[in-house]
Amino acid sequence: MQSNLNYWLQVIYWRVKLLFKHDKKRYLSLFHNLGIMANDILYYDVALSHKSKSIYLNGRRMNNERLEFLGDAVLSMAVADYLFKHYQKAKESMLTSSRAKIVNRQNLNKIAIDMNIQKMMRKDNTLFSLKSNVYGNTLEALLGAIYLDRGYNASCQYIYKHIIKNPEYIESVIRKETNHKAKILEWCQKNKKSHFFELLSEKQDAYSQIVFEVQILIDGEPYGIGSGHSKKEAEQHAAEEALKRIENL
Repeated sequence: MQSNLNYWLQVIYWRVKLLFKHDKKRYLSLFHNLGIMANDILYYDVALSHKSKSIYLNGRRMNNERLEFLGDAVLSMAVADYLFKHYQKAKESMLTSSRAKIVNRQNLNKIAIDMNIQKMMRKDNTLFSLKSNVYGNTLEALLGAIYLDRGYNASCQYIYKHIIKNPEYIESVIRKETNHKAKILEWCQKNKKSHFFELLSEKQDAYSQIVFEVQILIDGEPYGIGSGHSKKEAEQHAAEEALKRIENL
């Protein structure tokens, strides 16, 4: 109840500030479509601009790639903080794998599409077919914009509302098994390629736990490296890296 009250107090305060803005419609569009109360709309203009439709600000050509980098870091920190506080008995390996499932491109892309980010993006569809993760990347860019515009706490509030959502949702994401190895096998069979997992190293971490590092080779060429506290976990992470590379081919 208190959080809802605080939210509406923020909305009222923000709307009063809008009275002094000359381009109220753009700010209201961002709020009504994506729930963002912006102080400076320019950050979001950049965040919503795919590199196929870059914009010019102060003579500079800009798109959302740099903001995506920043938003990725903000998201990773916010999710790590949430997991650390809510799963106090979990080991580091469980926290790491849980965070990876929450912030992976497939999950973020689905969230972004559910938020209708694709309707707000500036993109040139005539140049090429957009990669499947482009909307999730734009969501990260928006998080970077919120961080620069309103600070870390506001970024976290947005992440909690749209990505973490609630404990039940997070539990469902964490429990979901993503079999990257099966996807790699399917892709290799379809494209008539061979694949092989090579163990690179096996060493103890700071907590005396064994950490495996594995490399995946496709037709003899390195495609990704992964690590984990079991060979299977390391292979999954290596396969995930390989899938990211394949998506960008």
